[in-house]
Amino acid sequence: MFHPDTFQQEVIDAQSGFHLVLASPGCGKTQILSERIHRAHAAGVPYRDMLCLTFTNRAARGMRDRIGQTIGQDEIGELFIGNVHRFCAKYLFDNGFVAADSSIIDDEDVISIIARYTGEDELAVAQNTRRRREYSTVMQLSHLMYQIAQDHPRALRAHPESLDGNDIEAMKVICRVQKMEFTAQTMLDVYRHADFYRDAARNVGYDVGERQAILALLRKLELACRYEEYKRENRLLDFEDLLMMAYDELMKDNEANPHYPWMQVDEVQDLNPLQLAIVDLVGPRPERPEPHGCALYLGDSQQAIFSFMGAKLSTLDVLRQRCRGHIHSLQVNHRSPKYLLDVFNTYAEEILHIDASLLPKTDYEPVTIGNELQIAPSTVIETEYLDAAQIVARLSHDFPDQTTAVIVNANRDADLVSQALLEQHLPHFKVSGDDIFSSFEVKTLLSHLNVLATETNFLAWTRLLRGLRVFESNTSARNFVRSLLNRAMLPSDFLLFDNATYVQRFAEAYGRQTVVIFDTETTGLDIFHDDILQIAAVKVRGGRVVDGSAFSVYLQTDREIPRMLGDVVNPIVEERQRHELLSPAEALRRFVEYAEGGVLLGHNADYDYHILDYNLRRHLPDYRLAEHHPAYFDSLKLARLLAPGLPSYKLKYLLQALHLEGENSHLADADVNATRSLVEYCHRKAMEVIPAQQAFMAEKRVATRVEVLRKHYRERYLAARGQLYTAGVTEVLRSFYDGMVAEGLMNEVGKLPLILRYVERDLLGEERDGMAVTQLAGHLVEMNTLKEADLCGSSAVTERVFVSTVHKAKGLEFDNVLIFDAIEDRYPNYFSKGNPQSMAEDARKFYVAMTRAKRRLVVMQSTVRMDYRTHQPVERRLTPFMRPLLKYFSYLQLSTDV
Repeated sequence: MFHPDTFQQEVIDAQSGFHLVLASPGCGKTQILSERIHRAHAAGVPYRDMLCLTFTNRAARGMRDRIGQTIGQDEIGELFIGNVHRFCAKYLFDNGFVAADSSIIDDEDVISIIARYTGEDELAVAQNTRRRREYSTVMQLSHLMYQIAQDHPRALRAHPESLDGNDIEAMKVICRVQKMEFTAQTMLDVYRHADFYRDAARNVGYDVGERQAILALLRKLELACRYEEYKRENRLLDFEDLLMMAYDELMKDNEANPHYPWMQVDEVQDLNPLQLAIVDLVGPRPERPEPHGCALYLGDSQQAIFSFMGAKLSTLDVLRQRCRGHIHSLQVNHRSPKYLLDVFNTYAEEILHIDASLLPKTDYEPVTIGNELQIAPSTVIETEYLDAAQIVARLSHDFPDQTTAVIVNANRDADLVSQALLEQHLPHFKVSGDDIFSSFEVKTLLSHLNVLATETNFLAWTRLLRGLRVFESNTSARNFVRSLLNRAMLPSDFLLFDNATYVQRFAEAYGRQTVVIFDTETTGLDIFHDDILQIAAVKVRGGRVVDGSAFSVYLQTDREIPRMLGDVVNPIVEERQRHELLSPAEALRRFVEYAEGGVLLGHNADYDYHILDYNLRRHLPDYRLAEHHPAYFDSLKLARLLAPGLPSYKLKYLLQALHLEGENSHLADADVNATRSLVEYCHRKAMEVIPAQQAFMAEKRVATRVEVLRKHYRERYLAARGQLYTAGVTEVLRSFYDGMVAEGLMNEVGKLPLILRYVERDLLGEERDGMAVTQLAGHLVEMNTLKEADLCGSSAVTERVFVSTVHKAKGLEFDNVLIFDAIEDRYPNYFSKGNPQSMAEDARKFYVAMTRAKRRLVVMQSTVRMDYRTHQPVERRLTPFMRPLLKYFSYLQLSTDV
């Protein structure tokens, strides 16, 4: 039972106006955020009017789980809890501001796309830190030019540093020689026509030194422009696109734009200015007071360590002005014992220059044994790795139920500490460097799930074809899948059919067979348990409606019928009062007799076919739908293939966008007529594209790739499609993985059992016994965004020892913390010297590392390094950040028997 302290209660009670809450680690803000939602809803704020934003997916999941424990997951279905990127993606897709078949790319995809134009090996670039950074700058430059083109305010431009001083000077030289004024418009002209200016730069007017700088700039601009064009042509979005495009749409101040009168934003110090601007556009506004209007921001300037992602410490200053008179400070620490809190507070006051009156206190003073605060010097860093492992071994032996983390400054240190732990036979969980969820193998596994869930997913097929060794590079795989989609084809065509495509099969059936276009209205979306309320159908033969073939029946049910479908009154409720209600068995019998011998077709037929199947199993158990109708067609899939790039494929939108007859009324008989209009359109388009499909399949190079695809994936794909309705998602994933490893197509993934445990226990929870088709619909988006750090603290992780970088440890807590190699040139970093902002951020990084500890803190250091030129020992000093803290620490004398 949560019993808030006075300061927490003050924040819980803050239910109107604008508030800033300054919260140090351990002050119980997660409980506050959950309790505030409960309080606001009890006061009359609907969940749909609330917005809860966090910085990470892990924080969002933690908040959602805690709220679900006190309120119930079913009740909060309308409440958005997530990070800003997730919110923007949902906003763009739900409102049709981007094509429905758009894909969101990651860093590896970015490298692959740019490498297409540089001619470099994308795998070699990915393994080269310097080249990765240069490619990242190209991506960031494309974003900057987009923001300049859209006239985004300077303060919101995410990466102005992507054009450095040399670039600006080169741009000015171009303007001078071309006799142009140096303006935003001329910058955009150079960006869009880099080839013209490159040719001009090779002619007179430029000296040799200027020419080299200009050519380097133009090459960077050309790559950025081509990257932007490629994304647009292939309907791809990177993470920054989500923010920029959402901002553009929200700035239009459309009445349909979302508005949340009640909002709370966590870790606000980590938001960049563009993210904060988006938050401001959808939340309450000071100039427009409204009932229940409240915005609460939670932050901690002491933990602002994400400047490399565009976050600015000035964000808190802006919010201090906005929330003047309503600034709260949580001043009771509920996690740390006093001996640790004294260290944290002294550091905050002396190093971070935080007002002591704002720092939290605690009454928790447990008995100590003398090893709670220690400095552990090692001779050289090579022995420090071994010493870290020995200290961990001792803590694991003495306190087997406690967690211990070694927090490092660099990924290389994490790898070497991990190696030392393995040599000591200490099982541990490492969170650093390349994330397991970004690995080639796990991305292949997730792509398998994504193509099962959405057959037209461009990016998932691209990754899967590379993972299956059908292609050796992402670029080749992308080119192949795009060639297919341009011809209304999918890789699955080669798996489902021997010498045809889905579109061809549809065209043949529509021209030669009786097609039964049908639709259902139901009590809900659960295909396994919900009841059918109405079935309607019409027969089409030879492209024409069969006279007198209209069919419609209404079914009895004892399940509750929803009164509303979103914001629309459910018309089936009133319509049922006008018609005879048949028993389910009788109505279903009439339909199967009516449809016998025909080919079923519906809009989103995957749903209608399977809910029909499970209703038949309940009421006509002797009838086997799969035997009488083994195949069916889906006009939703056909529309995605034959009318690509549309923002929505809902029937109502398709009727409008394609100028078709019919009405989407949520009544089955009317929807059948609307679907018939769409099917006629699809047939016309199919006949136009089939010759191109046949020509493509006849190409020898295509046949070679198809042979490999079928060999490596056909059986697995068909088996997995069958498992969607008979097994859970982890079983589907495990079956695919086992087969791939057995065939030598995939390396073993050591952490896969952990991932599967996490999905079952923490992600699916009470839904773990459900079927994959339902689990994927509810959780695939979340699975696609998982990071290794999300697993820490979950019930799936059984290890008690962790190795993590500082950034990935933020938000986590451990009983015992070892800060590895806390020396002067790491804290602060050698390259931060002379840069006050970087020095200050390094100080905050050290604070974040320290405050992960709940019981013990060990600060490690190497005391000597060998100069690689003179081969002489050079002294290494403890970080100056420790100077005001030395009075609290004792020295640990390390030996072989530590």
